[in-house]
Amino acid sequence: MSPEALTEYLHRHIPLTAAMQLRVLHSGDGAIELVAPLSPNRNHRDTAFGGSLATLGIVSGWALLQQSLRQEGLEARIVVQKSECEFLEPVAEEFFSASSLPAAEWTRFLDTLRKRRRARITIHSTLRSAGREVVRHSGTFVALGGDET
Repeated sequence: MSPEALTEYLHRHIPLTAAMQLRVLHSGDGAIELVAPLSPNRNHRDTAFGGSLATLGIVSGWALLQQSLRQEGLEARIVVQKSECEFLEPVAEEFFSASSLPAAEWTRFLDTLRKRRRARITIHSTLRSAGREVVRHSGTFVALGGDET
């Protein structure tokens, strides 16, 4: 799926992403990059709202996992089980989230999903703004189903 098509998919299925004006910049090869502008995501201090930053981290991991499963020919319902953010500094400009699949866990995750129709994986995301790391996000996701497409 192209970045534009994935952006449209997210806006349609997760309306909050449309309100955030989130866009997919890159998706493929086990990695994803998203961006969101400051304006619709600002707080009373004219910096990024913590909930928007956390949401970008969650959506980054969820979208990466969803796209990667499709590339493997698997359809699964994906839910976030645990989400943790470490906020490093205030964000006063647009912000980006980059996530990649944990190569060491990916094969085990796929095998478990195919065998048990349920698997869990943790995906780490790095959020950046103005060229600086501003948030570290860790999301544990559960995939249910694992049906071959």
